[in-house]
Amino acid sequence: MRHPRFGRTARPLVGALMCTLTFAACGPAEELDAAQGVPAPELGEKKSEVIYGTDNRQDVYAHTNATLRLRAEQATVALMNPSDFNATNPNNVTFTGAALGTAYNLCSTERFRTDPTSAFCSGTLIADDLVLTAGHCVTSASACAETRLVFNYYRTAASTLKTVTTADIYSCASIVARQQGTVNGQNLDYAVLKLDRPATPRFTPAPVRTGNTALTVGQNVAVIGSGSGIPFKIDSGGSVRDTRSGTLDYFIASTDTFGGNSGSGVYETGSYTVAGILVRGETDYVTSGSCRVANVCTETGCRGEDITYVYPAMLAYCAATNNGNSQLCSGMPPPPPPPKSFTYTASSTNSAQQNTTNHSVTLAAGQVIRLGTCTVATASGTGDTYLRLYNPSGTQVAVNDDSCGTLSYLTYTVPSGAGGTYQIRAGCYSSGSCSGTVAYTIQ
Repeated sequence: MRHPRFGRTARPLVGALMCTLTFAACGPAEELDAAQGVPAPELGEKKSEVIYGTDNRQDVYAHTNATLRLRAEQATVALMNPSDFNATNPNNVTFTGAALGTAYNLCSTERFRTDPTSAFCSGTLIADDLVLTAGHCVTSASACAETRLVFNYYRTAASTLKTVTTADIYSCASIVARQQGTVNGQNLDYAVLKLDRPATPRFTPAPVRTGNTALTVGQNVAVIGSGSGIPFKIDSGGSVRDTRSGTLDYFIASTDTFGGNSGSGVYETGSYTVAGILVRGETDYVTSGSCRVANVCTETGCRGEDITYVYPAMLAYCAATNNGNSQLCSGMPPPPPPPKSFTYTASSTNSAQQNTTNHSVTLAAGQVIRLGTCTVATASGTGDTYLRLYNPSGTQVAVNDDSCGTLSYLTYTVPSGAGGTYQIRAGCYSSGSCSGTVAYTIQ
């Protein structure tokens, strides 16, 4: 799969593939453009996917493993916009995405050409009302409000889609925890979304891997999701190439995944627990004459697919909810103290360089401050907020503008010998007006 592209409503153009290597929410519209042979990109630079060796993707009905079929049927969701389906008949929802072959100008030899391309990302039900996905798939509260999470998006036979009703479609009520970027040396990309209502007992959550340990090189993994936006496929032929045991932020594997697989649950096939979240990979499709075909690499070739470890997402979720889910948060560190906060209203701050609301905090060497008008519990904002952090010498040490849409979030670790009184300066982007509650925690 390639790097995701900006734009939640992006769709592939018939007869014209638009490829850009940039930050974005992956969608069926090609996450195709990843530069080949480059080092793993920063989170958010999602690439499309690719075939490694044999194409191991299988429709749900055709896969031989009953447990993986169950995970697809009971715990996998497709992220869609409301325009991606037609719910006029609540008992028989239909999908409006163009056929895969048409959407990507695929050659007649390509698989799954008649499948609809309605999903822009994938996700996994991990609790009664919680879905795990990639952070670049749902980037803000407004994006959450537009997102629909659709169960039962799979084939029950070669030419038959599972009947989907409106009872199978959920709205995103809020983003409980999210990260997309490098934090304390970890390149992370995850989001935990709260549904508008419990999905159980209609559906069954997938178990999540516990512990902050690396997988092993060569370990078999399986991925379930909507590559290129099509109905769920299971690929159980991938293996781990690089565990990144030094950082434990993501691992690299040879999964056959495509744009739209971003956010897919990646399972350890021994325990069938969610070990990671598919976030980046190789270019999906390449030109062959007048049409396109799936990009094929050897099993050990190309760059591999990047999969965020699930532990950082669970750690953030448990911190945000004060270990509110006993099953997901069992064994997690004690929750941090509740955040402190201050409110402000500002205008004409020249991106938080004048007319700011300032707030002092005392920090010791080694402490980590997390602050924002988003991401931190109780944080909020309206307009385009802007935050800066200054050390005791008056030197800026951290800044953020648009971590969560137009809202701001940053984290900073105090270096050795640099303890003292720091200053948070809260303002608005450029000369605009904004307001917010800046919440912060110190650990």
